[in-house]
Amino acid sequence: RIKEHLLMKKNYGLTNTELQIMELLWSAEEPMTFREIMNVATNEWKKTWKVQTLNTFLIGLQKMGLVGTERSRTSSYNAYYPLCTREEHIHNWTRKMVEVCYDNSFSRFVAAFIGNGKLSEEDAEELRKLI
Repeated sequence: RIKEHLLMKKNYGLTNTELQIMELLWSAEEPMTFREIMNVATNEWKKTWKVQTLNTFLIGLQKMGLVGTERSRTSSYNAYYPLCTREEHIHNWTRKMVEVCYDNSFSRFVAAFIGNGKLSEEDAEELRKLI
């Protein structure tokens, strides 16, 4: 089931909308209130969401461990913030994918990545540096 989840969502394990929300939170300098996120969704992304729709996405991102919440100091709404950086999320997702899809074998992952082709000298050198 985890394997299907990892493979079905194209954007580092996130749907397009989940990634859009995360990109917004990653780019914010401070936590954003529910209302602020909804305003961006409505005015910039041209979404016609009901309150429950955005709430469902935010709860899902919280359950994934990507979003935290705190009581806003300036309004009655909760404020949302990312619990990791974009880079940390991609790293964690990649590790999970290698673990689940390639039996935690880095060599199987690399073999799948290069397929029947050959690794370029530049890519081979980067791999040597990592090892």
